[in-house]
Amino acid sequence: MSKSSATSASPRRVSDAAATNERIRALVDAADGTWPAEAYEVLLLEWAAAVGHVESAA
Repeated sequence: MSKSSATSASPRRVSDAAATNERIRALVDAADGTWPAEAYEVLLLEWAAAVGHVESAA
């Protein structure tokens, strides 16, 4: 594996992904019997955008 492929994720992307991951965890932890499906979907899109799986979050 080349060095460039091993470090393909920019520090900002890693930071954005980590921050969004924490928001997802907080949302799941705060769920009180009802599932916040729309908020969860938005956070998943943000996470996917941060790690480069989609162009941008909706």
